[in-house]
Amino acid sequence: MPGSVPRLVVRDAAGNDREVEITRTPFTLGRQSDNDLVLLDSRISRRHAQVVQDEGGYVIEDAGSRHGTFVNSERITTSPLKSGDQISLGVTDSYQLTFVAGQVVLPKLLEQFGKASGSSVPQLQHLGLLLQMAQMLNRAPALEEVLTMLVDSAIQLTDAERGLLFLLDDAKELKLRLARGRGGVFLSTRLTDYSQAVVLRVMQTGREEVTIEEEKTGRAAHETAIIQSGMRGIVAVPLQKHAVMEMTGETMIRTAPEMLGLLYLDSRSRATSLTGLDRQVLQTFAVEGATVIENARMFRLTREQERIQHQLDLARNIQQGLLPRQLPQGDFFELQAITMPCHTVGGDYYDVIRLPNDRLGLTVADVSGKGWPAAMLAAMLQGAFTAVASGDPPLEELFRRVNEFLCERTPPEMFATIFYGVLDRSGNFHWVNAGHASPLVLRTDGSVEQLDSSNFPLGFFPRVPFGVQSSHLDPGAHVLVFSDGVTEAQNADSELFGEERLQTLLEGLVGLSSRELCSRVVAAVQDYVGSAPQADDLTLTVLGFTAP
Repeated sequence: MPGSVPRLVVRDAAGNDREVEITRTPFTLGRQSDNDLVLLDSRISRRHAQVVQDEGGYVIEDAGSRHGTFVNSERITTSPLKSGDQISLGVTDSYQLTFVAGQVVLPKLLEQFGKASGSSVPQLQHLGLLLQMAQMLNRAPALEEVLTMLVDSAIQLTDAERGLLFLLDDAKELKLRLARGRGGVFLSTRLTDYSQAVVLRVMQTGREEVTIEEEKTGRAAHETAIIQSGMRGIVAVPLQKHAVMEMTGETMIRTAPEMLGLLYLDSRSRATSLTGLDRQVLQTFAVEGATVIENARMFRLTREQERIQHQLDLARNIQQGLLPRQLPQGDFFELQAITMPCHTVGGDYYDVIRLPNDRLGLTVADVSGKGWPAAMLAAMLQGAFTAVASGDPPLEELFRRVNEFLCERTPPEMFATIFYGVLDRSGNFHWVNAGHASPLVLRTDGSVEQLDSSNFPLGFFPRVPFGVQSSHLDPGAHVLVFSDGVTEAQNADSELFGEERLQTLLEGLVGLSSRELCSRVVAAVQDYVGSAPQADDLTLTVLGFTAP
């Protein structure tokens, strides 16, 4: 059997293993979604390492990663790989990789046991079936394939006529998931002619049951001396996860085994043949079956998480693409901006609009909530606001129309704060603040002025007025418009960065450019937060008036 394709055995932090074949080179590893092996850990670099093939075999190369690549605990830049080498990507409590090359032993064993399937020694057949289950576990295929093989192997092991697999769903209700007949025939999952009493007892006790019962009454053969109708032999095996030990403080707690479902097999034509089964083999098979199901579920969950992460990465790229690709430059202003979502996508955005008569419009918005819902509303708001603002209506009319749009199309709990200001060549700055964090004006004398407003956020109430206010900027003055992710950034003690700290910081930064101001403020916030996780989306724009 062919089995010489090299592969990586990937073990995650929870101890779950899966295999990934290296079918082409270079074979890239990292957290970015376009890698051949995607590893979901923010500490792993986007493009961390790659496996390449040369005349001597396979080689792993570090791709300039942040934390380095290690082979057998030695940090490497490039290193040849041999079967059994242990690879880690600079983080000891994350993924561990094992490089495997050469022939795969398990398929050869299975092939030999398949040739011996006609042997009169039943233990040999049992071992062969268990090795098939082990191979299935190693491959970690689709869950349906796992379940089908489990039932078919059980039918072959017991020589039953049919096998039914019951699994607990998310609501902990027992459902008939799969029904198979001898010879690999699919049966309806709506059938009801099985012993519901046996199924109930096994689920309640967690112990296997092997019995002969009367079909019509459901009574066991030993309960009556006369069997007046057909008999059926039944084997019902619970499928359950092993008990595990967990630490709670200094106390070790053993958790009870968790039921996954049960495997039910019966036969009418040879009812008595099922009662002579080796209980030890049956129990071993049940343990292997439960392990296969649980690992297949974990594999499916991992793949689903990878798919979701890939979609989030695409959404983030789309959202980033909605921001200005290049900030405009002019002879009377300078502009710098940054946005940092606390999740992959977020509810903050900024935009810049060129207006007639050589004017510049600047928007900064913050949608309520985080993640997907906020990102969707932010994209909708950006499209509506930019479309209306590009027509250059009076600012009162602009906000009235966008507010009515949001009130009609969003749920009551969703709203957005937004600041929009228009700067002309004379330094006149007309603005509307709809519930947004108060922007700050840094004057050339070092004073800091707040642009306060009493307007409601957009989407709160229909048909409300919005007040327009004006300021005049002298050459060298800067307007900082930001989301509350700046002032409400928290350190490890849950203390806020705060408006007072921001104003004090700005008083000492007179004379800097917009780019320098933006960098210094973001750096000060990050230094204050330290290792604490980012709690909210952060957006900062700095608009400087330089005079024509």
